[in-house]
Amino acid sequence: MNGRQRRWWRWLLTSLLALVTAAGLSAATAAATAATTAAALNQPAALAPTPAATSGQAATCVMGVYVDELRDFKFAEKSLYANLHVWSVCPTNTYEPLSKLVVQDNNGLSFEPVQTRLEPNHSTSFSGLPQLYWSETSISGTFYYPWSAQNFPFDRHRITFQLETRVGTTQEFVITPDFSNSGFNPKLSNDDWVVGDFQIREGGANYASNFGNPSEAKDGSQSYSSISVQLQIHRARIASFFKLCAGVYAAVVISAVAFFMDPREPDLASGRTGLCVGCLFAAIVNMQQSESTLGLSETVTLTDSIHILSIIYILISTVLAIWSYLNCEAGKEDQARQQDRRVYFPVFLCSFLAMNGVIIAYAALMG
Repeated sequence: MNGRQRRWWRWLLTSLLALVTAAGLSAATAAATAATTAAALNQPAALAPTPAATSGQAATCVMGVYVDELRDFKFAEKSLYANLHVWSVCPTNTYEPLSKLVVQDNNGLSFEPVQTRLEPNHSTSFSGLPQLYWSETSISGTFYYPWSAQNFPFDRHRITFQLETRVGTTQEFVITPDFSNSGFNPKLSNDDWVVGDFQIREGGANYASNFGNPSEAKDGSQSYSSISVQLQIHRARIASFFKLCAGVYAAVVISAVAFFMDPREPDLASGRTGLCVGCLFAAIVNMQQSESTLGLSETVTLTDSIHILSIIYILISTVLAIWSYLNCEAGKEDQARQQDRRVYFPVFLCSFLAMNGVIIAYAALMG
């Protein structure tokens, strides 16, 4: 076999090998395609997403609150009266948040009928819509508030109103506070109270129950959108403090004046101690009067501290009266009189004023 024949056979064998390889690759590709197609046919088709799933957001409305009245602060009953003007702005009338409005911590409220109107949109809310649904109502009544007179009359209180809507859970519907239009009536501040530091916040109310809804899970829970409104108030004057404490201060001063009674009188014990006992009785009665005015508290308030301090000092005055009487019985009349007027009286009065000032300063600092 010459060289030309060998080259021809080599070309023929190479061509046959290439054809066989190409045929094998085509068969493998076809088999893979068939397998993929079969697997795809055996799988369920994907569901088209719903509009809600596409957006992934709950429906939204804007809600605002204006505190129009705030009065009748009753410390003993732990209550106050308030009038709230509430409104909502929604892009559609699908949800009406004011129709199922719940106000927490109330002792009895009255709701004005909800009025809804379709208004042209000139606001920044839902700027892409030409018209919006505007609803409004008025809520008035008595609210519960745990008044604390611990630092009276320097007490500061933060009043909170929480409003939640139950037209749908937070997965379906949420409300956004109307920050720009919410507020309070400037006339709420008067001669007795100063109102300020208004805040409105978005929140949620969570309940560990489905309220018997058969469509929910047995151990399910509910969460509703809510907003909270806060106001801080403090007293504008402290005249009421001096009215409550004037009696006990007078009792302490009278018990201090007893140091100037002549210790050489034979009726010293009966006269001087009788005066101190009368001051002690006046201090206890004044303390009970302050508790009835401010309400009984489990904590020691500023007025309680002042009354307790005064009672202790009146008792000290009584003990010193007995001590002076014993000195007189021992023949030390002059020494007893000098101690009463030059030692006991200034120390008694100055220490009482100093401790009283510390207690008041601490209460004013803590508020």
